[in-house]
Amino acid sequence: MERNQFLLFLSFLFSTIATILGIAILISGSSLARFSSGTGGSLFQASEIGAVVIPIVGEIHSGESTFDSTGADTVLRQLRELEEDGNVKGILLEINSPGGTVAASQEIFNELLHLRKTKKIVVSMKDVAASGGYYIASASDYIFAENGTITGSIGVISFAPNVKGLLDRYGVGVRTYKAGKYKDMYSPFRDSTNEEDDMIGKQLQDTYRKFVEDVAKGRNKTVKSIEELAEGKIYSGEDAFRNKLVDDIGGRREAHKKLSELCQYEGQIPLFEQEYSPFERMIRSLGVKFLGEGSQTAKIRSLLQAQVLVILPTSLGKLML
Repeated sequence: MERNQFLLFLSFLFSTIATILGIAILISGSSLARFSSGTGGSLFQASEIGAVVIPIVGEIHSGESTFDSTGADTVLRQLRELEEDGNVKGILLEINSPGGTVAASQEIFNELLHLRKTKKIVVSMKDVAASGGYYIASASDYIFAENGTITGSIGVISFAPNVKGLLDRYGVGVRTYKAGKYKDMYSPFRDSTNEEDDMIGKQLQDTYRKFVEDVAKGRNKTVKSIEELAEGKIYSGEDAFRNKLVDDIGGRREAHKKLSELCQYEGQIPLFEQEYSPFERMIRSLGVKFLGEGSQTAKIRSLLQAQVLVILPTSLGKLML
């Protein structure tokens, strides 16, 4: 009896903690008011002229961002808030991402292209800004990469596992009930047909063509010139500079200086970036354990639900799912 009471108490305690953590996470959600000065100074105030730093980190996917991935919903919300603030003159995008899902990358690209009409946007590439990461970068006014940055990888990949041979070996069969000839086109339990391969190929080509066209539009280049640099090819920052995929070699310091010039700001324009206190980081970390926010399972589900992925090519290493 005492043991049951103790277990009941533990269950109640964990439920209470999870509820409190959930509320804390919601309260500590991102907003412009939580951007603080990255150059020394006080909390961002609407009366100050400045630019905002927005990180694009890890896999790019739909939904909300986590500490190690970028959610399109989070970024779009931030960009739309900044668009309404006349005192925000520019945006510094810091990209360290191997790519992600097509639709999420396209959403951010389109929003940046729209925002570029009224704000100046400069990109600072870190270790990797490839595929979907480069897709987003191409919507900016100016791109910096380090010599050792890995970038490019303008291409699209779609894949599905096939375990038919393994199942046949052990005499395991799978019954599929469907309404619609192609409903199980990506089924891992059978080989695809030639007709299905053609359909998937067309889907990939359509997406690839849009990728190339968008990059050409964002970079003010011809489609033909981008096609010659695409096909999934990867480049070092220095090589990308020679091929005019990026505009200059440098990091945050150089990107900050260029952004100040583009914003016609005398001196260095104040940079504001979202900061999390150690307590907020702890809360969000615990929130992953209790509530599943940003968990690996959620990211896996998000990526697998998208039939087409823009990802880091296998020659550089597999995207960890």
